[in-house]
Amino acid sequence: MSETNLTPFHDWLVHLRRTFHEIPELAYQEEKTSARIREVLDELGVACETGVAKTGLVACLEAKRTGPTVALRADMDGLPIEEGGEVSYRSRHPGIMHACGHDGHVTIALGVIRWLVEYGWVQKGHGRKLFIFQPAEEGGGSGAREMIASGVFDSEPVEAIFACHMYPELPVGEVGVASGVSNAASDNFVIRLVGKGGHGAQPHLCVDPVVAGAHLVLQMQDIISRNLPPLEPAVLTVGRFHAGTGRNIIPREAVLEGTIRTLDRKVRDTILERMEGLLRGLEAGHGVSSKFDITSGYPPVVNDPRMLDHVLRHAEALLGSGHVHVEPPRMGAEDFAYFLERWPGVLIRLGCRSRSKPFVHGLHSPFFDFDERALDVGVRLCIRLLTAYESPEEA
Repeated sequence: MSETNLTPFHDWLVHLRRTFHEIPELAYQEEKTSARIREVLDELGVACETGVAKTGLVACLEAKRTGPTVALRADMDGLPIEEGGEVSYRSRHPGIMHACGHDGHVTIALGVIRWLVEYGWVQKGHGRKLFIFQPAEEGGGSGAREMIASGVFDSEPVEAIFACHMYPELPVGEVGVASGVSNAASDNFVIRLVGKGGHGAQPHLCVDPVVAGAHLVLQMQDIISRNLPPLEPAVLTVGRFHAGTGRNIIPREAVLEGTIRTLDRKVRDTILERMEGLLRGLEAGHGVSSKFDITSGYPPVVNDPRMLDHVLRHAEALLGSGHVHVEPPRMGAEDFAYFLERWPGVLIRLGCRSRSKPFVHGLHSPFFDFDERALDVGVRLCIRLLTAYESPEEA
């Protein structure tokens, strides 16, 4: 991406993004982030509603001429990760980091607002633009669902909604979209195995939940490889296995926690049925008792076909057809799904890796960072998507 493709306020975008990067906050705790967003909106003379779903904001720009209402979502929470990179704008909040690009998402939305204000869209455009600064996307916080439940959008006749998400698998200047399902549904599980604790040197007098749990972790991977059709995507990950207090103590209890990601309801049902079957076998084979709790997470992200055509057409016009990719679904979950259940729209994967560097650190890595020229691409693309959707003919 050349310097001629940068926005006129590239340096402002970079400074703003780095400001947000330094103050990451966890779900529903985004007080400093919300305050800084409010400051920028005040500087631009844009009204907003605050305190939506605790820390969320909704800003609105309305043109003098009537037209449709179109929305842009920007999530704003960070992750409980200690930042590993040594950059000048490193997180100042210990144990919390913007490792998923949400600092960039917020910056892009504010950049779109600045452009619309400074380039006279209010006088020349049609309709209304909503800018949704959403808390609690990470960790199952369901900030999108809570913003909808607040009632703030009940009187908003939104016709289309868009969101960009940083995507380090693609270089800056390129974007990806999925046709149909973009991101998987998520379910979270907790399995509690109870045996009989005792001395580590006397395993024959105990019922070891650690050994039983280790068998279970391996057996659950067979569900994916042997119980599902090879062309049906699914993920079953155990992310936490906790047991014991000492090296020579067989504990009474082991707790396994994990996530299931699926694109199809039947596949999900098969996984849950097989997990329950494995637990029954584990009880019989190892003598433990078990408790299985499943919590539904985010629904799948489903892109609207008409909005997808809109994105493809305008992204190709801006970036060139060779830089716009129709890709398969991703197994990561995204609560933008709740907005797409309410309004038609598209989640856009915004390339953010420097073209001169190979892909190394993905999302949720303590070393994740992105080429800040992606901010300019995001601003230009979102301006085009929002302003082009001002009449059925133009959209």
